[in-house]
Amino acid sequence: MRFNLITLVLMVAMTNFPFYAYGKEAKSFLTSLKAHYQSTSSIKAFSLTHSYLGRSDPYQSWDFQAPTRYKAFKITDIDTNKQHYYQNVVHHYTGGLYFDEVHFQNNEESLRYERNGISLGKSAIEQNMNSFNRYTNLTLMNLDFFAVRPLLGESDIDGKIEYQQGETTGTVTLIHRPSEQKTMEYVFIAKPLRLISINNKSRKRIYLYSEYRHSNGYYFAHSLVKKYNGDSIPSFITRIEKFEEIEQIEPEKLMLPSGYYKVTHDKKSALTTKLIANNLYLLTDNSSIRNILFKINNNEITVFGVSRNSKSSKQVIDTIKQRFPNKEITAVFVTHPYSDHISGLLPYIKQEVKIYADAYTINAIKTFPRFSEVIQKFNFETIANGQVIDDVRFYVLENARSKRQSFAYFEQGGIIFQTDFLEVAFDNTIANMLPSYSKKFIEFVRNEQLNVNRIVGFHRNHDISPEIMNRSYQTNTM
Repeated sequence: MRFNLITLVLMVAMTNFPFYAYGKEAKSFLTSLKAHYQSTSSIKAFSLTHSYLGRSDPYQSWDFQAPTRYKAFKITDIDTNKQHYYQNVVHHYTGGLYFDEVHFQNNEESLRYERNGISLGKSAIEQNMNSFNRYTNLTLMNLDFFAVRPLLGESDIDGKIEYQQGETTGTVTLIHRPSEQKTMEYVFIAKPLRLISINNKSRKRIYLYSEYRHSNGYYFAHSLVKKYNGDSIPSFITRIEKFEEIEQIEPEKLMLPSGYYKVTHDKKSALTTKLIANNLYLLTDNSSIRNILFKINNNEITVFGVSRNSKSSKQVIDTIKQRFPNKEITAVFVTHPYSDHISGLLPYIKQEVKIYADAYTINAIKTFPRFSEVIQKFNFETIANGQVIDDVRFYVLENARSKRQSFAYFEQGGIIFQTDFLEVAFDNTIANMLPSYSKKFIEFVRNEQLNVNRIVGFHRNHDISPEIMNRSYQTNTM
């Protein structure tokens, strides 16, 4: 049935079937729709549980040549009268990376915290009080009877709704133009009456609804395919697990659990540099969300770690040049080809900086779409496992997070620079569930008998001690 419905939608959208435009029929059909959705029109508070497969960016996958999907499970409670919401979303990413986040908004605050502790530890991040509208709008599109509410609520039917009836498909299309900037196209099967697709033409998003059946007294689509930005491959494949009307959101869900604390990061805080070993400097800010090292070799500087965009990379380069105006950045080290670790390379290329990376990562960088017009300007030097360059030893490992991933070991200072191998929140909270690749990394460090005093993580924590590393391993090993 799913295949037939999707095929039908594509036939309506892509073929040139003749349509007949009507006037009175639009009002008549809307009257039928309102009667059809009457049982759900009074719902003000509800709980929705759904799971989905999300489409991963090729440059956030184990192999950029074979992109994967990540799994997610989400519970959302919404109270439209009080404008409260609670959402618990669990993401399973490549290699066993497990994020268990909670968002909520009550009358006074909107906060986000993480149960697994791998990213935020015990901190809670303040959100904008407009978060209710954002999360509500995203959630409502998952259920057909909520998704049609803007259409059913339109008062200017003659001026803003166009009715079209398929001659051969047995479908009815309503084109809703609530404003000059927005056009929504709803396609229904007339008998039995069901919504089968919504095309948000302004935002280039298509929603395909199927597998209708009764659940908890309501009749709705339990399967939803979302296609964004004109893609033919689904962006999200969603399964509705449970829906129920509730009186209100449980009060404890709208409170920060015991042991958590609120923080406010200054996103505009200046970058600072600090000497942490002989000729080795840490570059970070007050939030420590991203941390970079740079090493001085006479008049040359090698940077370890690349920011996620050009603007951040320019700030890094400028900060280093202000501190050492008479020295030149000649090389930058890239650990693996995830987009947040290569997107900021362009400012280094303009400086004619050499890129240190393993062969797999270099191959991925060469195919990264953003670099297609300037890739001939890139200057690569391939690093191999165990190779030493300017007193820095590089290790290249097979890894469940990325097909190849490397880290730098500064033997003299007993310091490791790594990205994504081991993530620890800035407050040193020990994660409840550690990815398998983090355990393998720790085992590798132990087996190689590396003398480690400090692990600098690109993400969040630039001072992971051997004790924290060992506690992370022990807590997550049966």
